[in-house]
Amino acid sequence: MGVKKHLLDAQAKLPGGTIVKGPVTTSDDKTYHFKSQAGGADFYLYLMRDDNGWYESGGNEAEHPQEVVDQIGTQIDEFLSKNG
Repeated sequence: MGVKKHLLDAQAKLPGGTIVKGPVTTSDDKTYHFKSQAGGADFYLYLMRDDNGWYESGGNEAEHPQEVVDQIGTQIDEFLSKNG
């Protein structure tokens, strides 16, 4: 893996209503890491994209809801379309 680069700051709303926000980084432009720095929540996940859209490739829970993955993935897509 190469050097991690910071892409953007993202946020998502969890099913319970908690807002998580923090940086999205990548070291290979394929796997994206989101780590919350808000509200004391120990929340992070790894996202990847394929022909079917965004999916979780790892995190600190067994599985995060797809809606959370989609919220972060949409923000990455918007960033890449403007800065790619």
